[in-house]
Amino acid sequence: MQRRSTAPKGIKDVFYETRVLTGREFTVKRFAKEVLEGAVDPVMLGYVEQGKRFPNEALVRRLAAVRGEPAAPLLAVLYRDRMLHAFGRELRRALHDPTAVEGIADADLAVQVSRAIAALPDDGSWVPVRTWRARIGVAVRDKSRGRDVTRVASLLRERNLVEEQKGRVRRVARHFVAETLAERRALAMEFSAIFAKALLDKLSLPESAKATYLRNHYLHIDRARLPQFYQRLEAAARGLAEEFAADAGAGTEFLNVLLVATPV
Repeated sequence: MQRRSTAPKGIKDVFYETRVLTGREFTVKRFAKEVLEGAVDPVMLGYVEQGKRFPNEALVRRLAAVRGEPAAPLLAVLYRDRMLHAFGRELRRALHDPTAVEGIADADLAVQVSRAIAALPDDGSWVPVRTWRARIGVAVRDKSRGRDVTRVASLLRERNLVEEQKGRVRRVARHFVAETLAERRALAMEFSAIFAKALLDKLSLPESAKATYLRNHYLHIDRARLPQFYQRLEAAARGLAEEFAADAGAGTEFLNVLLVATPV
């Protein structure tokens, strides 16, 4: 099954997409037995696809053979995901393992909020709530997380970022600002993971991570002018987001842009 590598998002996505894109409607059990030839227990394969467990290197090599690809790029993705997991675990310890809003753990809140806003039409038109949830992609491989969608939707309504009427929803605004301590912690988790991923992509996936933009700028600014600088930086970022944002589709890429300016 020859296929071209396209910088997979994560090792769990590689396993899930390979099984789904075989065209034979494989269940997890059949895929583990018939395609992977019993190299992994079906329950464990389900955990891998949900991101709850990491596959071992031998299993990744076997999957690469199934895909008709060299193993090295997929192993790089595995190593990157392992490092990100370890990074997140240590960050949670540093933050005293806090929980986020209403049971949504760690950075899940920030990730879902970002995707929920970006999944709505850019022109503010109405779409069915059912379609919106499907676009967010929540609970595709872990249906128990579907209840989080209601919490995210409620939060977006409270902040006047979305509007719902009679089973339809539309985007009112795009930019979510964390207000509570739990929300700030959730965003800190997500932003830290984004920055770490950008660095690791540039180091371990130089050829397949071309979509990751990574730059740094150093400058001295008069302290009295810092508020003005931050205001204009915010305005520029908002302007670019509004100019380039497009509706989700086969030809679009979901970007999570991290912009930080901090004294060092």
